Amino acid sequence: MNVIDVYFIDLNVPDDVVESLTQLLLDTEVARANRYRFADDRRRSIVARAATRRLLGRYLDRDPRSLAIVEQEHGKPALSDRDIEFNASHSGDLIALAFAKETPVGIDIERRRRLSDALGLARRYFSSEELGIVAAAPDVEAAFLTIWTAKEAIVKATGEGIAAGDLRGFTVPFRDSQMRPVIDGWSVAAIDPPLDGYYAAVAARAEGGHVISRNIAPASLL
Repeated sequence: MNVIDVYFIDLNVPDDVVESLTQLLLDTEVARANRYRFADDRRRSIVARAATRRLLGRYLDRDPRSLAIVEQEHGKPALSDRDIEFNASHSGDLIALAFAKETPVGIDIERRRRLSDALGLARRYFSSEELGIVAAAPDVEAAFLTIWTAKEAIVKATGEGIAAGDLRGFTVPFRDSQMRPVIDGWSVAAIDPPLDGYYAAVAARAEGGHVISRNIAPASLL
């Protein structure tokens, strides 16, 4: 049975925590964060990257700064030695992190926002079955984001880029908290974030069973 650990972290942390977390980053990562114009964006970048390094270091019992994190062809981050698989996503005030030892993983989180034409987006990116779910939903935006995060999680797990035709070519389960097989050996499940107004999903290889461990990591644990 494969265990997928999912962590949710509130990015609104005190300045002293941000300063401490900055010490975990490489100079290139600090420089990348400093390129953001607004302080909130810089803070989010620092906390997201440092939390990833901190948790990876704990899993592997290694210095977080010593970890070589590389980007694959389509931008998916990975450890150069692949000792553990991970993925990250952040939206609004939350970052979602997923870790697994036995399977590649992908995770996506989205904060609810006003969509000018959720149904039009569904027509462009969703299968006919998914489009029907969105069109019939009493809350079109909520239905759209539920499906979108599941699709995005699968794309991120595979490490491939997004194309409209690719997304229309498979149908994800709707609001299912159990890992369900979807396409080409990949499974996906919806996850309940700790804050209202957020939607999330995690995806992994379908071989074998999966247990999802959902964790809330407050700043005090970082």
